[in-house]
Amino acid sequence: MRVLFILFCLFGLNLHAQQKYYFVAFKNKPNYKSQLSQPLSYISKKAVERRLKNRVPLNVNDIPPDSAYLEQIRKFPLMMYGNSRWLNGVVILTGYINIIDTLEDLDFVSKVVYLGPQSPFIEEDQASNTALDEQISILEQTFETKPLVNDTLFLGKSFKQINQLNARQLLLNNKNGKGVLIAVIDAGFKNADQLKALKPLFNEGRIFATYDFVEKEEEVFDDDEHGLAVLSCMAAFEPGSIMGTAHKANYILLRSENAASEYLLEEYLWTLAAEYADSAGVDIINSSLGYTKHDDKKMGHKYSDLDGETTIITQAAEIACSKGILVFVSAGNEGNETWKQLSTPGDAEHVLTVGAIDDLGVMANFSSTGPTADRRIKPDLVALGKSTSVLSASGKVYFGNGTSYACPVLAGTAAILMELAPNKSPQQIKDVMVLSGSNFYKPDKYLGSGIPDIELCSRILCTRDDSLLDARVLDDNNLYVLIHCKTDQKITLLLSEPKEGELTKSTFSVKKGPNRLLVKGYKKRPGGMYHLSVQFPTKLSFIDLIKP
Repeated sequence: MRVLFILFCLFGLNLHAQQKYYFVAFKNKPNYKSQLSQPLSYISKKAVERRLKNRVPLNVNDIPPDSAYLEQIRKFPLMMYGNSRWLNGVVILTGYINIIDTLEDLDFVSKVVYLGPQSPFIEEDQASNTALDEQISILEQTFETKPLVNDTLFLGKSFKQINQLNARQLLLNNKNGKGVLIAVIDAGFKNADQLKALKPLFNEGRIFATYDFVEKEEEVFDDDEHGLAVLSCMAAFEPGSIMGTAHKANYILLRSENAASEYLLEEYLWTLAAEYADSAGVDIINSSLGYTKHDDKKMGHKYSDLDGETTIITQAAEIACSKGILVFVSAGNEGNETWKQLSTPGDAEHVLTVGAIDDLGVMANFSSTGPTADRRIKPDLVALGKSTSVLSASGKVYFGNGTSYACPVLAGTAAILMELAPNKSPQQIKDVMVLSGSNFYKPDKYLGSGIPDIELCSRILCTRDDSLLDARVLDDNNLYVLIHCKTDQKITLLLSEPKEGELTKSTFSVKKGPNRLLVKGYKKRPGGMYHLSVQFPTKLSFIDLIKP
């Protein structure tokens, strides 16, 4: 008792020290094997079903940290801020400096990582101020005397961002992500519960859960409005004004970012949020957050860290993907800055990293570029991120700039594809989106595989027959053909012209599923018209006219 009394007296000397966050990592999970057979005790039924559908086995990182270890940590003068299954440890908050050495000496603790000081939250009245660029955008719209170009009765000001992805007809045909569960991890969703364009979400009970990991509460509607703008790109439904790409999907809204500061803590809170989303059984995670610099320079990342495995948030994003979740992350807005490259977790190999373009398909100058430090092409795809229609906390529609908005516009279309092809895996959805990209044949560090064609994606995912799906002639004078095959087989491509007759004839060995084929030496003839035939073993498919 005397030793314990002295110990707490020493802690008492630090009573007025600043509260700081740490991550206490444990060495193992001694009893995890016995828990693997009881998944419903730590993840939801929907999460189990998603694992079964995608053939994802349960493993050690599905199991919570050992309860005996947590109980010993709880005896110290600290606040338990959140347990991590994936990282096997606990985030703590304490003002007692001496406690850290004591924790590190525990035989089951592998390390203690400093995450940053307790920072003030943005006050509500500050958070409610609309950013200057939003104010200017809204003001400009009040002086419009003509209808917006390409405005429609249904898609409204969202027409360009939807039409650019060739998703317009799908939305008009009532394909809108119904039944898909999306987690949005962001900095707050100010007033989302009060705005007309988002009312259907609440009236129809499609907000499944909310949680604020920064302030440890369920309220997420009184903080920063960045997440609101992001959410509106997917979930808004106000015909003639603003339309999200997945306005019938279900949502979980999670806050992991404190907009008032930038410390390593937020990468760990993001991990807790992603674990929450996994446990709840989400199909898609959208995260328009990224990290490069931190307020504490020692915590900042170097370009060499963007190798797909070094940063904590990238490790967490990769684990999320391994659980059968399709993870979308924004590439970052550092294109105009000294950094220029991606922000993490945009370097994660299996996430779908999204860059920003304008309405002409030109890369936005602020959009971060790849490649990753280990020379992989990133971003994967791009969508409209310059003058994207989003909601403000006052309910006004404004044109915002950022990969933060390109990311959810695209993530919502993935929900459409999941609705159309519920038996396809997240990896198959991602692969098809990349396959349909406008830049697929020449991906680069600026646009990745370019702008996906969501209508084409739907055809690829839904076809079961031998089919000719797409044919394009690019500037290199080559013909690129996309076909779907029921089995591994040999096919023949014949290109002919009304006057010249047969021009080229090529035979290919193709695999089951979608195949991209190249026919070299295509010659453009002014005013010419072409006939492309694909001879499968059992049928003939053709496109009547190909205009050069």
